[in-house]
Amino acid sequence: MDSSNRRQIAFTVAVLFGIIAVAAGNLAMLLWAVAVGAIAVAAWAWVRMAWDGVTIEASFQPARAFVGEPVFLRVTMANAKRLPLPLVRLGVWFPPGLYPAAEGGSSAIRGYARRLYLAGRSKATLELPVRVIHRGEFWLERIDVEVSDPFDLTPLRRNMLPDADLLVMPEPRIEVPVEVRRRLPFGQPARTAVMYEERERFAGVRPYESGDPLNRIHWKLTGHAGGLQTKLFEPTRSADVMLVLDLSVGEPFWDAVYPEIAEDTIGWASFLARVAIDGGWRIGLMANTHLTRGRGPLRIPPSSVNGHEAAVFAALARMPNEPTSDLGPVLREEGRRMSRNTTTVILSPRPGPRLRHEMAVLRRRGLEVLPLSPLEAALAREAGA
Repeated sequence: MDSSNRRQIAFTVAVLFGIIAVAAGNLAMLLWAVAVGAIAVAAWAWVRMAWDGVTIEASFQPARAFVGEPVFLRVTMANAKRLPLPLVRLGVWFPPGLYPAAEGGSSAIRGYARRLYLAGRSKATLELPVRVIHRGEFWLERIDVEVSDPFDLTPLRRNMLPDADLLVMPEPRIEVPVEVRRRLPFGQPARTAVMYEERERFAGVRPYESGDPLNRIHWKLTGHAGGLQTKLFEPTRSADVMLVLDLSVGEPFWDAVYPEIAEDTIGWASFLARVAIDGGWRIGLMANTHLTRGRGPLRIPPSSVNGHEAAVFAALARMPNEPTSDLGPVLREEGRRMSRNTTTVILSPRPGPRLRHEMAVLRRRGLEVLPLSPLEAALAREAGA
């Protein structure tokens, strides 16, 4: 490794023996002293110039992927100066959950070890296959870079921390049976012919008519107009789908925590979300867990803004697989905000009494409720096998 003391000692020894060689008239010793001094001076110059213009960039390709899709880590090293880098050693460290997917992975580290030569004013790009084990968000741990002279006498080492992240979204581990797919009220190739309202696009108001829901009344304008005014929204052919995830297996939730079953529930939700998006529906997400402790259950209302689908899949990738509350009270609170054009898909391994009660309440309000159980599908598959 780089040691300034070692170079200083070599230069001091060279000067000392050079003086002795001149005094003794020993040509061989003088040549040896000159060689040692030249190596020490060259090492000093190498240390001062080696890292000039050297940059490391890393990124996952693609940055968002589903479990099972091919993923590569692209590492680009550039040398902007004229001086070449004769010997470069790279140690790419993966975070827990990511592993090398090709031969050449290092057994000493969880990642890859590579050696290369980098000429002056050039760059080198490495495509390193990555094997993904499970869903989640992964940040590249670090890249160890060691540059050395042609004789490998003065290696210089640094730890680089490139800003490279990979978001792995879940895939269903249990195949969604055909009979379950037939029950889905959404996902047809053509958009629904029924006209709904785009709640995010306000179109005006009209006088209140008997039967208008109270949550549609424009209270501020009502105070100015002296009569009830009902809000109007732009029409749309896209309805809402709310995916409701129950990460517990019954009630109370603290007595029914099974992370493996919860992973199956999250995988089914990812599949259903893609089916709904392909059918032109707006999707929302709700679960009896949290992304940030202390901020309550996870809620993402349906929306048509840009990037909304990405936010839903990011939540599916990052959410914990352990419940923090019963789903029944969470559904009761969120159900008050749902309109009649919302299809509610309840993904629950084994619904408890409170959850079944809230599902009945939504049906009485006129909402379409579809309960699905990955646990029952897994048990049916095992029984059939």
